[in-house]
Amino acid sequence: MKARRISVLFAVVCCLAFGYTVHADSLPHLYEDVTAADLKNSIILSPESSIGFVDGQQVSAVQPIVQDGRTFVPLRFVSEGLGAKVDFNSSNQSINIAYNGKTVSLKLGSKSISIDGQSKNMDVVPRIQNHVTYIPLRDIGEALNKKAIYLQKEDSQANSFIILRGGDATAIENLNLIRVLDLLYQGKAVVYSDRYLAVIKENSKLLVTHLSPSFDISFRPFAYEEYIPTQYESKIGDLWFKTETSQFYLDHAWDTTKDFMLYRVDGDAISRIGIEKAPIKSVKTYQDEVFYLTQYMYGIADPDQTSNLKKAALIEGKWSVTYLGEPGYYYGYDIMGKAFDWSIGANGITTLGWYRYGDLTKEERLKTLGQYQIELTGHHHEFIQ
Repeated sequence: MKARRISVLFAVVCCLAFGYTVHADSLPHLYEDVTAADLKNSIILSPESSIGFVDGQQVSAVQPIVQDGRTFVPLRFVSEGLGAKVDFNSSNQSINIAYNGKTVSLKLGSKSISIDGQSKNMDVVPRIQNHVTYIPLRDIGEALNKKAIYLQKEDSQANSFIILRGGDATAIENLNLIRVLDLLYQGKAVVYSDRYLAVIKENSKLLVTHLSPSFDISFRPFAYEEYIPTQYESKIGDLWFKTETSQFYLDHAWDTTKDFMLYRVDGDAISRIGIEKAPIKSVKTYQDEVFYLTQYMYGIADPDQTSNLKKAALIEGKWSVTYLGEPGYYYGYDIMGKAFDWSIGANGITTLGWYRYGDLTKEERLKTLGQYQIELTGHHHEFIQ
């Protein structure tokens, strides 16, 4: 009996003594559409893996266990991962957790748990397995005032996920973020991802998959491919552009938001430049900035307050997009929709343009048709001829 008691104490001490190892990868670095603030006070675990995420930072974790239809999480890992202080009293085998002014007390071998002096019974007692103390997921969530979520694996998801989060960390439940997490837990080397697509690296080659709820994950090569439209086919998405300095990929979320997303691809360095509601038809670079033209489409919000000529600049690691030229103007195309070339230099952008917005007659619009020189900053242009 004494030997068994010593082994139990050793198991608890092991559980309460060892921390986790932090890795370089973090979800805000791997997934474009979340920030560190979005993931604050959150923990992600999987019963199938020893990988975890604390506040979005990848760590070496203690695996949760699922037994008899119940989910148990490692007490110390979860509590201290959320910023709580955990103390073990060896004389009476009690565990005290202090968190944000709350006091939680429980005892090994007992269903009773006390939260700020109010006692209740858990459905099952905490258990020790492989020298780790486990507590039911629902009970630790209630004790620390966190939402506890269990996402069971299914056909399109290889891993189950356990999420403990604060009230503000709702972004963590985004379906496409969960799909990227599933790739990470499968050991995929995720190079870039956002709410639209994910790029991984295998055998020194980049592969891409669309993150659509309508389709399963299916990877294909992600490399520049020249596309020449024909009389019978003209793609508006899944296109590549090449300039003297960079390559760009245009994706189209045709089955969900209908958005068009432009990415710069420099080897493994991938970044999303902009999201548009109209197809992007031409891309150029000048100095450290990216310029592109969109095709006019009806239904775009506030066409009188913007133009189809956009400039993207990298500011503090994020692309910022603004329109150039005067609002209501349509550059790079004539009235019949024929595309014209455009050039960029120190004096600005030179191309064909005309005023498209409003109830002008055909003759009035034709008077605005001509060559324009558009400033590289602000919203001014000059009619050349």
